[in-house]
Amino acid sequence: MATIRLKPGHVQPVWTGHPWVFSQAIDAIEGAPGPGDVVDVHDPRGAFLGRGFYSPRSAIPVRIATRDRTDPLDVASLARRIEDAYRWRRERLGLPSDETTGYRLVHAEGDLLPGLVVDVFGKVAAVQFLTVGTKSRESDLVAAVQRATGAESILEVPSPRNQRIEGFEVVTGVVRGPDVTALAFRERGFDYEIPVEASQKTGFYFDQRDNRALVEKLAHGARVLDAFCYVGSFSLAAARGGASEVVAIDSSPVALLAGATIAKRHGLEASIHFTRADLKRHFQTMAQEGRQFDIVVCDPPRFATTAKDVEAARSAYRRLNGQAFRLVAPGGLLVTCSCSHAMRADDFIRTVATAARDAGRETTMLSVTGQAPDHPVPPAFPEGRYLKCVLLRVS
Repeated sequence: MATIRLKPGHVQPVWTGHPWVFSQAIDAIEGAPGPGDVVDVHDPRGAFLGRGFYSPRSAIPVRIATRDRTDPLDVASLARRIEDAYRWRRERLGLPSDETTGYRLVHAEGDLLPGLVVDVFGKVAAVQFLTVGTKSRESDLVAAVQRATGAESILEVPSPRNQRIEGFEVVTGVVRGPDVTALAFRERGFDYEIPVEASQKTGFYFDQRDNRALVEKLAHGARVLDAFCYVGSFSLAAARGGASEVVAIDSSPVALLAGATIAKRHGLEASIHFTRADLKRHFQTMAQEGRQFDIVVCDPPRFATTAKDVEAARSAYRRLNGQAFRLVAPGGLLVTCSCSHAMRADDFIRTVATAARDAGRETTMLSVTGQAPDHPVPPAFPEGRYLKCVLLRVS
């Protein structure tokens, strides 16, 4: 087995529990590992720090999967991790349940399976391979997911950026079981059916489950704007919570049609007005018309993928939230989100505070939350805490 030896001064994060070994931290490679091979990581004195899969084309050549030198990271070891992930969610989180059959089964580093993401949608599991190490073990990992969940079909979904870096190609498609045209599942009692062509990331945003529940609690009698609504999950929650009006805006006609169908299925079609629009322009239009809402939910797509994107992301979040603040009625609430893992929570909060000043609004922060607990993260891995959801009272 090849060994990756770290430079002095680069050991502390890895020793503390950060799972990524960056290329600039590597002093020497002893042996000749190939793409996807298992490698050991040692400190400058030769002490064992961990073991993971080798990605020679990546700026993160090793993602540590175990700190146990007796763990071979073989097929049986990886399958046990998937079984453990399923058992923990079932026994501790109550997932799946009668009310919720859609959830995240494997959250990469948080489940000691870096490079693998698995979401379950009722009888379908969607897998995403982020590294050559997991992709090269695809058959065994897919079989383990099917055994653990009993899924009838396994759908592979691409991550174009990771695949380009890692050097393999993927197109969306079923790799095991009958063909799949839509993802059908329940979340908190809502019955969803999302066409595969309308799905995003691995298919849906399970990470916002608890934040949607919070909006539902706050929505009684409120006028609600759900910006970047996708299929309207926040809108559905607000309508069921007793909102007097819900405006759901997105640029995808397929997603909006799916959302309207779900709303009709639950008798909420009269409460939610789905609108196709470019939010950058439509925010300004609504402000010019004097529209205001008691709750504005702003959940845009990711603006920063890497550290070099953060400065541009700050500017984008500042402009967007400045527009959102202008639409909040006095005493109302802004629920603003960032899923950019390269932007830390304190940086995002400062950016939102600056946007409030731009809009001439006074704010009080009520809570800062993140992804739902089926998206676990190692405590020494801040990059894994990608979702920030900030609740503010606006005056």
